[in-house]
This record gives sequence, C-alpha cells and structure tokens, in this order.
Amino acid sequence: MKQFFKILALAALALPFTGCDVEYDPIVVQPDVALEDSGMTTVPTVSIYQNDAYTVTLARTEGLSRAAEFDIVVDEALIDEYNELNGASLEPMPASGYTIGVTSVAFAEKAKTATFSIQFKPQAIVAAAGSPRRAENFVIPFACVPRTTVNSASQSLSALVRFSFSEPTVTVDAPVDPVELTFISGVPVPRRLELSCRANFTTLQTSKLAFAATQEMVDAYNAANQADCLLLPADCYSVDAGTFDAEALTLLYGITVDASALDPDHVYLLPLKLAANDYTVTQDNMYYVKVTIQEIQFTVNNTDRYEAATRLAHPISLDVALNGALADDVPVEFTYDPSKVADYNASKGKAYEALDASRVTVTNAAMTAGTVRATATVSVDMAGIAFDDGKEYVLPFVLDESKLPQGSVIMSDEVVYVRLKRTLYGSWSNRNSSDDLQKTATSGWSNSNWMKATTKPSDTAVDGKAYPYVNCYYSWSTGYHWYVAWDEVYGGDPNKRVVHVFSKVTSGYSEAQQVAQTMDYGSHFDMETGTVFFDFQYYWNDDDKNQDKRQTIQCYLESPLTVAEF
Repeated sequence: MKQFFKILALAALALPFTGCDVEYDPIVVQPDVALEDSGMTTVPTVSIYQNDAYTVTLARTEGLSRAAEFDIVVDEALIDEYNELNGASLEPMPASGYTIGVTSVAFAEKAKTATFSIQFKPQAIVAAAGSPRRAENFVIPFACVPRTTVNSASQSLSALVRFSFSEPTVTVDAPVDPVELTFISGVPVPRRLELSCRANFTTLQTSKLAFAATQEMVDAYNAANQADCLLLPADCYSVDAGTFDAEALTLLYGITVDASALDPDHVYLLPLKLAANDYTVTQDNMYYVKVTIQEIQFTVNNTDRYEAATRLAHPISLDVALNGALADDVPVEFTYDPSKVADYNASKGKAYEALDASRVTVTNAAMTAGTVRATATVSVDMAGIAFDDGKEYVLPFVLDESKLPQGSVIMSDEVVYVRLKRTLYGSWSNRNSSDDLQKTATSGWSNSNWMKATTKPSDTAVDGKAYPYVNCYYSWSTGYHWYVAWDEVYGGDPNKRVVHVFSKVTSGYSEAQQVAQTMDYGSHFDMETGTVFFDFQYYWNDDDKNQDKRQTIQCYLESPLTVAEF
C-alpha cells in the first residue's frame, strides 16, 4: 500500500538561488516555499503488513528556471517541539522500523514536482511497541533542507509522520433474512449461491479463513424463530475456497447446494459463520440457507385479470412458475378456449362476450432446465372492434397439463381469464416536450415529465361531440378536452386517426370558441401503438390573441392504459 503526502513550493522565476548554511527552525526556501500540510500527518496502514510505503511529494506551482535540490534529514528536535506545544509524549520511530532510501531530492529544471519514499514495516513496528496502540506513539520527524540561499523565514518545510494501525479485518455481508431454496425430490439440480465479504487489507490469504456450520447454530435459530429445522447434512453442500480481489478488497465465496435426495417431510437449515485465527472477522448476521424439498409444483400467475385494449394487436403475458429447478426443459403451452366463457359468466353474474379464435394467436414457451419461470405470449387482433361501444370480452387460456412432468401438482387455477375492454378512458402515463419548435409527434419527443392523466367519458360537449377531459400537461389544474375522430384518417395512415382538442383553462371563450381558436399541428391517435399524441397551441384570451402570445402543448398518452375493474 502506498501513501502520498504533498509539500507545496511556490517559486518565482525571477529570483536566483545561491548556497548558504542551513538552520532547521524554521526551514525555508525563498521564494515562498510552503508546506501544504504542516504539523502532524497520520498515515493509515494495517498491522500485519510486512512492508508499506509512504510517498512524499514536493510541488511548486511554477517550474523554476534552474534545478533545485533539498537535503532530507531526520530531526528529532521536531518531536520535542511538538510534545511541548501540545502536551504530548510522542517518541521517535525506531530506526529499524523504517528507511528513507535517499538523502536528497531534486527538482529538474522547470520541473513542478519531486518525490521520495519512506519505506516502513508495520508488523515490525507493532512488535517493537508491543501493541498497535502503543506503536501509534512513534513518529518520523523529517525536514527538507534547501541547498540554495534562503531570504525568508515565513514557513518551515518539515513534517511529523505517524501511523494508525488497523487490525486486518474481514466483514461478511450476510443478509438479515435466510436465503430460501426449494428442491424437487429426486431431481438432482445443484443450486449456486454467492456470499460477498470485504477486507481492509491487500494481503489476505483465503486459506486462513473457514466457515463453520454447527448444530448449536441451528438450535439457536429454532429457538429464536419457533422453528424445527434440521442441520443440512455436510454432503449436501460445498463452499469454495473464495476469490479475493486485492484491488477492490472484495472476497467472494461460491456455495453449491443439492438437497434433492433429502426427506421432503423436513425443513433443513445451513448456518454459515466465518472464522479466522489471524484476522478479525465481523459478521453481524448469520448466513442462513433454508432448504425445503417438495413435489413438482407449478403455479399459473394472475389467473383472473382485466386489461384495456388500446392497440390493434393487444399483447397478453401468461406466466407460469415452478417451485424448484428441473434437469430438463418443460413445455409451457396454453390453448385459447372460448367455450369456457359461458361458465365464467355464470359464476360471475356477467355477460362478457367471446372473441373469435381467429383473432387470438398464442406463442407458447418452454421452461428451460435449471430455471423456475416461463412466459407464453398472446397477441389479440383488435382491428375493426370499436372503442367504447359498451362491449366487454373475456378470453380463457387453458394450461396443457399433459405436457408437464408426471406427478406435477398445479397450485393455482390452470385457466387464465383475461377480461378485455376496448377503451381510451382510464389512467395513462404522459410525456411532455420542451421542444416547442418540433411540430410532429415522434419518438424524439422528450420524456421529462411523467404524470398520471385520467379521462372521463363525458365532461363537456361541443356541437354534439363529447370531449373527455385529460390532465396531461404542467399540473392537475392545467388540462384540456379531446376526442378521437374515428372517421378522420391522420396523415393517410389507416392505423391513425385525427384527435380534436381544446384547452379547458382559457379565459373569456365559450367552449365552441375554444375549439375554433385552437391551432393544431398534428394531434392524433396511433392505434398500432395505442398512443395519443397532442401537438397544438392556443390563446388564453383575446389580449394574448392580439399579441399572438400562444400556449404550446406537446405530450403524449402512452399505453398501457389502466382502467377500473369491470
């Protein structure tokens, strides 16, 4: 480990140096030599290091026009002076504890820095003192004495260096709660965990560290948690030797567990505590691994839900989870079964409609060996289905249990019911843009202001058209009304429709006048992405209109849309 210390020497180019005798109190070099860190400097080190180094750097902010040289001397009088001024009892460092490899340090012509190194022996220093705390009383007093003429006694170029000795410490970063692993009975799939540690020294030897796992540790856990765990047998796990990164001061252990052959009627516990004779180990939490062995269990997630379909192709995810890893791939296949809609309606007291199977495309998945989750995907063709016509649909998807391993247990409903509503009314996330010059809605618009926006089916009407309200810009008090003109194609794109909009907060205008004075630059609804784009300007009132002072709105409402349960 290397330590660094700087002495700053400010030198003016115009003044020459001449030789003279030197006195240590104070030691100065003209012009304007300054000690950046005057007084006592404490250098941290670790008590077990055989060798360490501390680099002293002399610096000047301007290179002199000629070379300069300093003698390096040890001056124990500096300790006496410090003790007297501070009421301390520091002692000179034993000569056997350190070496200064050079007797002088020189600046080359125009050089701004010069360095020398103090080599010291932490372990030997601690041994000589009898303890790390006693060793911190030792000091190295040195002075850098200029060989050239000095004309000022403004500052002293000297330093006292002492050391702080830390014990070599390894800190275990164990989580508070146990790590839980589940294995499938009779299916040998090892699971690997990692436990990270930190060190405060670079010379760590992993061979001097070892983990303990005892029955007493399990007993203590059971008593504290009213549990009845058994100690995980030693042949069911292994801990590697650990990998130490001396640069990052990190230590990483790999723990491999395979408990598939154990009795499923019990819960097992692996408690790991790190120990060492030569190092201090800090471990606030015991590292626990709780192990259960079960039959093969599959769970279909979120089996009854509702969603808003704003896109032409509405995406659906069908998630399946496994309670433990298997050695082989498992097909995860669903089938769309509209015949189950009637029974679902009867159980819920509803009148949901079914969608024709030709509109539903299921892409099945596989749970690959060693993983515990898989997702099948669905695309629902919503083209030609009107928005907000009052119709609601339910889509049943049935998991094919015949493709699962023999003996598998389904812990949930094997049928996923997805309720769909074709609507634009609900809660969106909107994005705004500070680019007032951009008048086309593209993905280049910024995303600097996420807010929630809620539309309502009927807030106001103009010429027989309902304009829902949306808070989509600035704040909750600054919003506007809008509706999609389904019979108006935007930009010649059959998948886009024109959006009509006006500000709700304009002053002095009727609603019809607000519509008329709105300057729209391309507000539209993209049915393919389910995104509503707003790009328009308006006037607050006639005064602003007379000055052509416009308010600009550029933002968009982006799917998915969150709706109330239906």
